[in-house]
Amino acid sequence: MLLELTNVAAEVSGRTLFSDISGRLRAGERIGLTGPNGVGKTTLLRMLSGGLLPAEGHIRVADGARLGYLRQDLELGDRGTLWEYALAAGGDEVRELERRLRRLEVEMAEDPQKMDAYGRALTAYEQKGGYAWEARVRQHLRGVGFTPEQETLPLSGLSGGQKVRLALARLLLEAPEILLLDEPTNHLDLPSLSWLEDSLLGLKGGILFVSHDRAFLRRIATQVWDFSPLGFQVYPGGFEAYRQHLKASMERHEAEADRVQREREKLEDYVRKYKAGNRSTQAHDRERKLARLQTVQGPRREHRLHLELRATPAGERQMFLQVLGLTKAYGERTLWRNLHFVLPEGGRLGIVGRNGSGKTTLLGALAGESSPDAGEVVWAIGARLGYLRQEVQIAGETPLDALLRLRGQTIFTARRLLARHLFTEEQIDTPVSALSGGERSRLALAVLVAQGANVLLLDEPTNHLDLPAQEELEAALAAFRGTVLLVSHDRALLQTAVQQWLVLGEGGEWSLVREWQDVIAKTALVQAGSATAAAQRPRTSEAPQRARRAQRAQQRQALTRVEQAIADLEAERTRLEQALQAGFDPTVSEQQASRYSTVLEELEHEYTRWAELSEKTEAETADNE
Repeated sequence: MLLELTNVAAEVSGRTLFSDISGRLRAGERIGLTGPNGVGKTTLLRMLSGGLLPAEGHIRVADGARLGYLRQDLELGDRGTLWEYALAAGGDEVRELERRLRRLEVEMAEDPQKMDAYGRALTAYEQKGGYAWEARVRQHLRGVGFTPEQETLPLSGLSGGQKVRLALARLLLEAPEILLLDEPTNHLDLPSLSWLEDSLLGLKGGILFVSHDRAFLRRIATQVWDFSPLGFQVYPGGFEAYRQHLKASMERHEAEADRVQREREKLEDYVRKYKAGNRSTQAHDRERKLARLQTVQGPRREHRLHLELRATPAGERQMFLQVLGLTKAYGERTLWRNLHFVLPEGGRLGIVGRNGSGKTTLLGALAGESSPDAGEVVWAIGARLGYLRQEVQIAGETPLDALLRLRGQTIFTARRLLARHLFTEEQIDTPVSALSGGERSRLALAVLVAQGANVLLLDEPTNHLDLPAQEELEAALAAFRGTVLLVSHDRALLQTAVQQWLVLGEGGEWSLVREWQDVIAKTALVQAGSATAAAQRPRTSEAPQRARRAQRAQQRQALTRVEQAIADLEAERTRLEQALQAGFDPTVSEQQASRYSTVLEELEHEYTRWAELSEKTEAETADNE
């Protein structure tokens, strides 16, 4: 047991946020913490990290267990570079030796006598595993989407999203026994999401994480702690099992509440009729039974977003949108070159690619808010565009004011629409600047609804939305009869809301695909290409000898990792074979059989990788002998 909570409660400004929270985190468990925005998920993580004391209850951390916490409002300081911050995960000694080597490399150019000092520092660095550590650091920085050129960026100049990605890379490098993650998938593109999932699946410690990413929850969570309408509940099994258990529990609880209410009404009716008559004795018995009848409250119904997108057909179904040879570059970097496609009215297009590939820039060009270097965007007559930006921009001092600025809106219709988007009477007059990220996103969606657009340009529309609101948005887009162009990292939304995907690659390359597996393959190819190029490219400050040594160390480390992966998979295969032979349970055995097939496929892949790496390592060794 790594972490234990016993009857924990939290208070904010004298108000009880939650109470009676109990649960355990063990090694190998990955617990997803779910519930509507505002119920206290982040507050609970802060308590577990030691940054906030519980109002009641106890939190116990296993002796000697290291704890790492990724928070949304983190600060990294302003001294040093991105590379130095990540490298520091290996400890102060490795970082200081690396700095000493850098200084000596500069000094040797003017003073050859520094060669002996450099040799001693180099030996110490090798003995501390410095080269292998550098390779791991680079691997993690590429994994979260940083390029080699960004390694020298000062911490003081990093954006909020870059800081979160850097902190995530360092946490994974440190590999603490207890990992607390608050929205770790924010700011990650599709290749980085896949890399993060693979990394977390390989950790041996325990993970407790908050996430609204349904695809991430499905793949990572082995257990769910949920702040549901039934109160805080612990659900064993993965995300889908939790959803099924929650639905069944809600239905049972609701049925029991209805049964008790019917019995109560029946008893009350009997007492009213016969209390003063010749059946008064029986009526008094019914009164006593009524007094003993415990009230069963029905489950608290979540206040769900009610989103209804209406489109006025434009009447031109063919060539509703024509993108003709668009090209955009910044300096020597080309985002997309000679981009062309046609979208009919009602068409659905997802736009995906690595961070920085030009997705938001393209959406802005399609909306007419920016100009490409070449090419043309042609919309059919009658196209009415609604543009939801990633950085939500809302004209108006308050939510009510924002809607009243739109044509056709009255105070009555505006208030009704805001209520459907979960704004209370108090909130409709709250300054827009004081709204939370989720509230601003809901207000932006309300504005889109009020505009009556038949074309939706959506840039990360699920940012800041909780799970129920995401599902409502998904359902609204499914019912929407207009045209949708969607930029998103939400894989669940991308797979349900669009019909084809535009994949933006490197160097201006792009492709249109109609199968989600092709999207995964193409984005993975970009990730692999970037990682390979990064691995082969030495840092500009390294001497050629250091680069060769680092490459050999990286190859040896990769071979060791593959050998360990093979050993783990072979052990798992043996365990599964024994379990499947021991007996048959319809649910468990089906899961085991599915996992057994996956293990065999992974083993075949790792055997192939081992053969390739062994050949490379032997060739490299032979060349240096």
